[in-house]
Amino acid sequence: MRRLKSFLPSVILFLLVNGLFVFFEHELAGYGFSIQVLLWGNVFLFGLSIISFLLQQKAAKSTSPQLIVRYFYISFLVKLVLVATIALIYAKTATKVNRASVIACMVFYMVYTFIEISMLLKAGKQKNA
Repeated sequence: MRRLKSFLPSVILFLLVNGLFVFFEHELAGYGFSIQVLLWGNVFLFGLSIISFLLQQKAAKSTSPQLIVRYFYISFLVKLVLVATIALIYAKTATKVNRASVIACMVFYMVYTFIEISMLLKAGKQKNA
């Protein structure tokens, strides 16, 4: 239960952002955003965030600080490589790349990473206390 509770901010962000995308679909399209790219990008980043968070939670149970740092960097690099790969695939397969939506997805990547790190730091403080 604690594991799910610590991941709750990411779930709330995911549901809130997707809800806003659907609710403001016409307004966002008017500003040049592709709703499909935003929705799928958010789903992909949320999935990566779940996997990364679970890996880092597993490492946090270890008593070795080197293992914790190793898992953090591995998850960070894997996420970065996968996001870059998906962006390149999108750029090669799309007839017209929607730059505004790709930049918005990059912002979501940073927000999910920030939430993930803050939750892990909070869990680490509770473990040490």
